[in-house]
Amino acid sequence: MPASRLIHLMIISLLAFAASAQSELPPTFQPAPRPTPSSVRVMAGLRLEYYFSALKQGGSGLLRLSGDDITGARFIFRGAQRPFFRHYDDWYALVLVDMNAQPGNYPLAVTVKRPSETLSFERDLRIDAAGFIRQTLEMPPERSHLAAPRIEQAEFERLAELTAVYTAEPLWDETGFALPSNHALSTPFGVFRLMNGGRETRHTGWDQNAPAGSPIHALAAGVVVLAEALEIRGNTVFIDHGLGIYSGYAHLSDNYVEVGQRVAGGQIIGSSGNSGRSTAAHIHWEIVGLGAWLDGLAFLNLWLPAPSRPQVDANA
Repeated sequence: MPASRLIHLMIISLLAFAASAQSELPPTFQPAPRPTPSSVRVMAGLRLEYYFSALKQGGSGLLRLSGDDITGARFIFRGAQRPFFRHYDDWYALVLVDMNAQPGNYPLAVTVKRPSETLSFERDLRIDAAGFIRQTLEMPPERSHLAAPRIEQAEFERLAELTAVYTAEPLWDETGFALPSNHALSTPFGVFRLMNGGRETRHTGWDQNAPAGSPIHALAAGVVVLAEALEIRGNTVFIDHGLGIYSGYAHLSDNYVEVGQRVAGGQIIGSSGNSGRSTAAHIHWEIVGLGAWLDGLAFLNLWLPAPSRPQVDANA
């Protein structure tokens, strides 16, 4: 092996070791006390708490269910049936809205099972327009082929298959979810982009201004399910956080993880770059929840129970 190649590999190995040894970023969202619910329904000793009144396109909401003798619970929203997950004595469910959902009122029905009965809670949930902006994007000639619809469609199909796998328990920990970098946010979620003056596409995540080589931290604890080069996203990492929640990190210059690896919240998983369909070095990150492309900032602001310990009420 040439000496220059050997030195390059040694530098990459040292960078990876240093990245894994660095301390975690402090969590910047999701304080430990459980917030006050927006509304509460009580029936036959059951208490259902709604931590939202309405949701925007790409939005995320939480349901909390408590009471005696609950053996299981599910909810139906916009034609999809989803389970609650148990956390100590309570049950929780994530209500997630894709960025392409049509604004309007939709029925939300919760079914709770007990040994001797089945009870239902029903209400309407309003989805509001998110007011996504429009933007033009000019790709350099050597990357203009990446604007082809067939390439983007194939990548979306690949990611849809990957993120359809449902891990039936949360994999995040008490650190919760946090931004992957302290750099300033730039291009927001959901932007309608006119690519090279031609067809329109969507921005499925958030961007942060970061020079090439800046460290990228895992949003939360989980398991790496993808670590490879894709055509649109370039060098990419996807992490499974459990309960159908995945985070993605794109356009990397390097990554320091591999498929199957368990990562901690805040662990450095790669460095920012300009690979794939990108015009400059930056950090692009995104969240997929139960197959829906979600507003990552809204999700990071959502309070979630920590799997490793019981929670307390904000007013306890």
